[in-house]
Parts: sequence; C-alpha cells; structure tokens
Amino acid sequence: MTSLILLAVILLIVLLLIGTPVPVALGFAGLIGLCALSGEGAIVVAAKVMFDTVNDFIFLAIPLFILMGTILGRGKIGEKLYYLFDVFLRQIPGGVGIATILTCAVLAAMIGTSVAIAAMAGSFALSNLMKYGYSFHLSLGITVAGGALGILIPPSLPMILYGAFTQESTGRLFIAGVIPGILAVILFSIYVAWEYLRSPDKQKVVAATWSERWVAFKEGIWALIIPIGVIVPLYTGLATVTEIAALGVLWSFLIGIFIYRTIKIKDIIPILREAINNSAIVMFIICGAIVFGNAVTQFGLGKAISGFFVSNGFSPGVFIVITVAIMLIMGCFLEGASIMMIMLPILLPALIGYNMDLIWYAVLMVISIEVGLISPPVGLNLYAVDSVAKGLGFPSTLGAVIRGSWPFMVLYVLILTIVGFLPSLAVWLPSHMVK
Repeated sequence: MTSLILLAVILLIVLLLIGTPVPVALGFAGLIGLCALSGEGAIVVAAKVMFDTVNDFIFLAIPLFILMGTILGRGKIGEKLYYLFDVFLRQIPGGVGIATILTCAVLAAMIGTSVAIAAMAGSFALSNLMKYGYSFHLSLGITVAGGALGILIPPSLPMILYGAFTQESTGRLFIAGVIPGILAVILFSIYVAWEYLRSPDKQKVVAATWSERWVAFKEGIWALIIPIGVIVPLYTGLATVTEIAALGVLWSFLIGIFIYRTIKIKDIIPILREAINNSAIVMFIICGAIVFGNAVTQFGLGKAISGFFVSNGFSPGVFIVITVAIMLIMGCFLEGASIMMIMLPILLPALIGYNMDLIWYAVLMVISIEVGLISPPVGLNLYAVDSVAKGLGFPSTLGAVIRGSWPFMVLYVLILTIVGFLPSLAVWLPSHMVK
C-alpha cells in the first residue's frame, strides 16, 4: 500500500513539474491510484465521485457567487465603493491605501474569490495610489494582499468546499472568518499608514468637500447593502448559503442595471458566458482534486497519518504547526481549492482523533491558503496584479510585485499565529449564531 501512495504522489509531482494543468494532474494521478486498487472499475468510481460532487446542492452556491462577482466587476460596483472610501479617508496618513484595503474587504463580502478582487482593485486603485505618492511596490502589495481577503471574509469558496467535505455548517464557517478578516484589515491599515509616513514621495492630500462625500455616499450606499444582505441572513439563520448567493445575484443585477446603469441588457449574455467559463474552471479543479482525494482515502493515508500523530503522543499544537507548514509550502505551487481537497482527506481523521474544533481549523487552513495566493512562484494574486499593472502602462515585473507583497505575507503569517493561539477569534461569532 505504501508503494501505491508513493507512486500516486510521485506521478502528481512529475505532472505538475512538466506543466500539466492542475486539475488534469490531480485527476490523472488519482485515477492511476484507483486503478491500482480497483482495476477497470476505477473509471466508474472516478465518474461517480465527480458526479456526486458537482451534484451536491451546496456546490450550486459556487457558480452563483462567481456570477455575482462577474456582475459586480462588469457593473463597476467596486469603483463606486472605492470612491466612497477614498473621499472620506484620503486626507489621513495612508488614507488612499486604507481605502483600497477597505474596498477589497467589502468586495470580499460579496464575491468570495481572491484573484478576481485583486484584479478588480488593481484596475481602479493603482493609478490613484501612485497619484498620491505611494511607492510603486507598496501600491502593488496593497492590491495583492487586499485581494487575498476574498477567501477569508464571507462568502468564501474554500469554506464551501470545507463544509461540503467535513459536513460542518457552511454558514458557521463563513461567519468564522469575520473577526480574523477584520483583524487583517486593521493590521494592513496600520502598516500602510506607517509605510506612507516613511515615504519621501508622500504628498499633501486635500480633503474632499462634503458635497463630494454626499455624492459618493449616495452612490456607494447601494453597493454597501450587498454584503449586509449576505452576512445578516447567514448570522440570523434566515437563509442558506445557496439562497443568499441567488439573492446576491439578483440584487447585483438590479443595482447594475437600474441604479448605476453600468450594465445594459445586451451585457447579460456575455456576463453569463464569462461566469459559466469561470465556474467550469473551478468545478474542473474540484473534480480533479476530489478524485485524487478519494484515492488517498482508499489508500488509508488519512488513518495512517492520524495513527502516527495521535498514537505517538504528538500534541495538537505540533500537529497544527506541521500541517500548516505543509500547506504554506503547497501554496507556493498549487491554488487553494486543490490544497484543500488534497489535504482534507488526509487530515480529517487526525482532526477528529484530536477532537479539534473543525471551524477553527478551517480558518487556519484558509489563512494558510491566503499566504499561498501571494507566495511565489505560483501565487495567483501576484500574476493577476502584475498583468493589470502592465495593462495600465506601469513598468511592472513579477519581482516588483513580490517585493511589494512580502511584508503583507508576513502579516498574514502573524494573523495565522494569532488565530492559532486565540481560537475564540474564529469560533466566538459562530457559537452565537441563531440555530
């Protein structure tokens, strides 16, 4: 059995190294492993596993949240939010950068994906940041790190995957990310203000007039209602995650078409097409990862890992440190959904054996994935912001983006450590939700 596990892992690594798309590499390595166990029946097993996965009702929320994000992007709702925060904060030290972080945080409460937020924020914030004397590297880092908040602040697509696999309440998983998300916003804002005050190129910023602020408020308030409509029904138990995603899609369309009028009727088909393409990519990744995870489960690797740690007397703290370190390393080469679907079958038996709070561990796992999003060489947010910056005419390079992002990576690790030592930051709000 050990040789089969080793074969599957080596095959996966080789496929990734030669550039095979991640879902194909995961699915093929898993299929080979299943063939070694079940022979020709492996294809049937793999097909059934994939069908059961995409046929799960909770997974319907994924394409709905992706559609919601597409609508928000096409409707330029992020720009309205940014302008609202900018006119109220631009006169304070680091205010324009803080406005960018707050915009990313609010967008995170609508969309649930990090790369889309990073690209969206970069498209309208980078030029403004540079205009007010923020260094190029800091401007890049702000948008990269702010975008990563998308999978921590609810709604979060990785949390949907975690809930589907562990059978934990997705609503509680969503709410668990609220306080750590707020902590991240506060730490990022402090760092941005400190860096701005140290900058020799900082400029004196004239405060916006109250008439400008009133105009921005009248436009931005409609966008602010969307995250309220996501979090409040979840916390009060008025709606399920999938129902909230559907309502979010409807509300976003109504705002874009009738209030902001940034979406035309002719735009609906292209929006749907883009959302379908992005949803198919995500679901393809999930299917490949779930096949690999199923093979790992049948190998008994999860039980073996659990037996190794629990039976040999390793403390829960040691287990957490080792597994988080592995996920941080994996984040340098794989995207979040793959990491989660690979690791959960392996780790879940040990988590249960330690009687660990699965909601708390979910937050640790998601923050680990956030670090991966801004870690070279495969941090997706790095490439997204680099591409946007080049499209805006800036002399961006991947090295420049990494240089601006690494301090935020350190802050993410600090947040991970704080939540690790203070589990109440993750579990307090879910424990007070309406059942």
